[in-house]
Amino acid sequence: MELVKKVAILLFQCIIGYVASLIEYFVQKPKSVAHKVIAITGAAQGIGKEVAFMFASMKAKVILLDLNQELAEQTAKLINSTGGQAYSFGCDVADPARMREIAKLIRDDPSLGCPDVILCAAGVWTVKLLEDTTDSDVEKTINVNTLGCFWTIRAFYPYMLERGSGHIVVVSSMAGHFGNSYSAAYSASKFAIRGLMESLEWEIFDRGQSDHLKVTTIYPFLTETNLLNSCQISTDVLPILSITETSQSIVNAILYERTEAFIPYYARFLCVWCKCLMESSRYVRIAVRNFLNIRYK
Repeated sequence: MELVKKVAILLFQCIIGYVASLIEYFVQKPKSVAHKVIAITGAAQGIGKEVAFMFASMKAKVILLDLNQELAEQTAKLINSTGGQAYSFGCDVADPARMREIAKLIRDDPSLGCPDVILCAAGVWTVKLLEDTTDSDVEKTINVNTLGCFWTIRAFYPYMLERGSGHIVVVSSMAGHFGNSYSAAYSASKFAIRGLMESLEWEIFDRGQSDHLKVTTIYPFLTETNLLNSCQISTDVLPILSITETSQSIVNAILYERTEAFIPYYARFLCVWCKCLMESSRYVRIAVRNFLNIRYK
């Protein structure tokens, strides 16, 4: 009877929680990022660059972190020439010592300080069958996609804790919910990100700081970036997204402080509900996979 009582209480709390979330979804206003500091990895090109321009147009101070320092500087100059405020630093997200050094430099800079938002958008994608994936491919994918997020977050997170506020955002992928052919290393790196962010969310909650320290994980479908240029992919169900579409959705998720954001929004159905069905039967897994029909050419 005690178990039944606990389950009943849980169901009641879930219903109340869903209703509260639904109300919040429609009445919540976006936060202002004017004069806020936003640090973005992988910001010299692609999604990171587009997001940087969008936030700069909202009067935020954007910090461009990228392995390609020259390209990051060019992007910063372009933003500054349009009236924005941008700063650039060359760094390898896979180097924890360098990320700590950069975080301290930014925190100690009187014109910047600890970022209000950090966005981990740096990423690599190896499109190979498992037997063709080299040791170097695996190491690079995990080092950039997974450890790069760990090192970036660990570099800035202590300063956010010290200040008592901040927002940590990571661009994962639908591959963090679905494994697929030719993507073993990439999908593994993105599954790990999901575990990292869910764990971090609960650590912040247990500290009693979830009202002021936010986390957001982004799960976009395929986007027309340089990563996609390494192969030809087609699908019957979900559209290949433009950089602008994906970037705008990321910006919205940050402004509204969503814990998770699927791009396009209806991809949540595939990642959550279809995944539940897939786990129940091998035949259902095959049916859903055929439905998605993602093809590599």
